[in-house]
Amino acid sequence: MRAWDAGFERECHALVETVCAGGAASTRDRGWQTLLTRVAPHIEAWAVASPALRRVGLTGEDEPRAVLVDVIDRLCERDFANLRAYLSRQPPDEEERSEAEMVEGLTRLAAAEPDESVDNEAPSAGGDALTGTPLRGWLVVLTRFVVKEHIKQRFGWRGVAHWAAAIEPASGAPPAWRDALLDVLRAQTGVTDVELDLASDRLDIAHRPAQVRAAELERLIVGHGATVRALPAPPGKRDVGSGAERLDGVPEIGERPPLSTLLGVRRALAEIHAYMAQFPAPMQRALTLWLGETGFDEIARTLDLAGAREAQALVRAGHARLRERFRGTWPELFG
Repeated sequence: MRAWDAGFERECHALVETVCAGGAASTRDRGWQTLLTRVAPHIEAWAVASPALRRVGLTGEDEPRAVLVDVIDRLCERDFANLRAYLSRQPPDEEERSEAEMVEGLTRLAAAEPDESVDNEAPSAGGDALTGTPLRGWLVVLTRFVVKEHIKQRFGWRGVAHWAAAIEPASGAPPAWRDALLDVLRAQTGVTDVELDLASDRLDIAHRPAQVRAAELERLIVGHGATVRALPAPPGKRDVGSGAERLDGVPEIGERPPLSTLLGVRRALAEIHAYMAQFPAPMQRALTLWLGETGFDEIARTLDLAGAREAQALVRAGHARLRERFRGTWPELFG
């Protein structure tokens, strides 16, 4: 495997331009195959060295290969849209980046002991890997993102949200307004499931927040001849004899979402950060920096500590407190 130096960077960048130039198909295909033979070994090496995979126990040889295949698929999908994005320096999608950061935070907390946080293959901000070899830096970031998507897939963390409301026809709506509305919603990008209870006109929609938001869905419904009403709150346990449905049929309002969903991931991280707010200030700050992928040397400089060992000791002490507090609450993380 060739070292990724300035000369190698220039060659690979030229191949990316060939692939995205829109010339003859044969020329593009040859450029794509040549680019793959050069960058694929590096991508697989970055995946093998991934601390995130190691922290969650995905250390088999098939895991880095699956990441490599996914990176390659992302590079060539939609007529090489991601490579074109690299050439135009388009920023990443904010929603997807937020989910990736949540997964990284979760995998770091799942580690038995806090280890050094910065992937040696990942370029630091402002370092030569980004300024001198920007294609390498871009591919490292993409690989790390795909690693986190791979972890989400392997552990069943799905980025699907649920939205529900009661709907009714607006004035002058046609007789078949329900069927027409359902057809429109099911064709909407990012909607994964739509159900309508005809008895109550309760509409339930499962959707990917990164592709379509709840406010957009509501505007779409209103725009197709329906009005939206909020669902009534479920009856409380003191509403005995009120005509409410049986209590054993009502979801527990305080029910904790499992960590098999991104809702559960968000809930876990929110509770953990709320508990961290009670830590001594240096410990809280050190642990927060570590969760944000800051290395111990940088934590020590930021907090004016004696050195990396003191920073690591602070992080480990905070991590131990979290394990003790949440071992029974989130055994998936601290069991």
